[in-house]
Amino acid sequence: MEIRQFFTTIARRWKFVVAFFVVGIFLAAWLSAGATPVYSASSRVFISTQASNSAEAYQAGTFSALRVTSYAGLANDDSVLTKVISRLGLSETPDELSKNVSATVNTSTVVIGITAKAGTPDQARLIAETVADEMTNLVARLERPQDPAAQPPVLARVVGKASFSSSPISPNIPLNVVVGGILGLLIGLAGAVTRELLDTSVNSAEEAAESASSTVLVTVPKDSTLQKHPLISDPQGSREIAEAFRVLRTNLQFVNVDAEMRCIVVSSALANEGKTMTAANLSVSLAQNGVSVLLVDCDFRNPQMPALLGLEQSVGLSTVLLGRATLSEAVQTHTSGISFLATGRVPPNPAEVLQTQAMRDLLTSASQAYDVVLIDAPPLLPVADAAILASQADCVVMVAAHGRTRREQLRLASERVELAGGHVAGVILNLVPKRRFGAYGYGYGYGYGYGELPTTPSIANAGKGRDKKARGRRRENSNI
Repeated sequence: MEIRQFFTTIARRWKFVVAFFVVGIFLAAWLSAGATPVYSASSRVFISTQASNSAEAYQAGTFSALRVTSYAGLANDDSVLTKVISRLGLSETPDELSKNVSATVNTSTVVIGITAKAGTPDQARLIAETVADEMTNLVARLERPQDPAAQPPVLARVVGKASFSSSPISPNIPLNVVVGGILGLLIGLAGAVTRELLDTSVNSAEEAAESASSTVLVTVPKDSTLQKHPLISDPQGSREIAEAFRVLRTNLQFVNVDAEMRCIVVSSALANEGKTMTAANLSVSLAQNGVSVLLVDCDFRNPQMPALLGLEQSVGLSTVLLGRATLSEAVQTHTSGISFLATGRVPPNPAEVLQTQAMRDLLTSASQAYDVVLIDAPPLLPVADAAILASQADCVVMVAAHGRTRREQLRLASERVELAGGHVAGVILNLVPKRRFGAYGYGYGYGYGYGELPTTPSIANAGKGRDKKARGRRRENSNI
């Protein structure tokens, strides 16, 4: 992973990193607060020799310096610690006590520093003083001459009283919190990079285009207002989403300038990726630009368009296919200006119904009566309905949810369209987080701005040579 990719990953998954950082701080603080405090106390033992003149004093000093290192090891001797335990009435064993007692020799001196740790300051002081006292006794026994009248060559004396602090040396809460935060941050960074490397979802327009072997027509931001105002015809709806669909409307005209696109299927790899709302808002956007649009709900598996538009579902596509109503009788008009054909009663065999000659004839008739026919199709991977419709339409527009749709799923869905004889016109990257939406802007696909072009090469041609009265609101050179 390159440096730029690393920082991009951190910027994308900063919440994950921050969460581990905060958890590390709180965990360190919690463990430190619950830990048993440890106090420390220190005492000193001075090692000296007997000397009558300066020459002997120098030799005695050298002798003491050589012996003092050996004496420092006596602080953890069982004979010393056993007597300390006996004198203080401790419940510890010599091995356990040795872990809390240490002796060090100050450089170039004959002073042994003894450090003791305990649960209270007084206990630490008593242990340090008792260990120092027992060390002097042990040195006295070891250095006792055979001649009772002779002076021992080495003497050990306790220097002053033991020093101690009323503040515990452990736990060091500020230090532990800092260390915990650093460890949490490092784990968060490693986890973010690992998740990025293992993540197979579509997280950029480049990944969507590569997976579908097509172009990204537009990126649609994720907006909380869609729950209450899903259609761009709503004055209280999101302006960013409305602008995105205007750009999509413009970009669609350049997908294939040599062929007409009068029948367009809107589908996705799996459910819950926003295809139904995309189809509805694309229809509204086209109608706002003077294009006559028929929106057909072919999702017999899970028809949601009637509820979205607030229209009736009982009469619709299945009604027309059964010959119980004509297309004009089954079509409903929405306040936004689009014409809508619902599913009607759901048949038990949707795929077989969509593959009939009656369905092909209906799409042909609809394409002659309207400038654009938009089909809200079921997802491509779970069922065959969308692939069947793709073979009957001019093109398919794929909807992929940012961070949800897998790259492999998008690739397989695109391949299913091609195998059915259809054509993927492009991908709409939906539900893009707003923090990343600004990086995409409106530059993807074939459009380059906010303006509308005066002609629509691929769709406007569909209206040439037909009677204007029969087309109603359509214009001969309408824009998309």
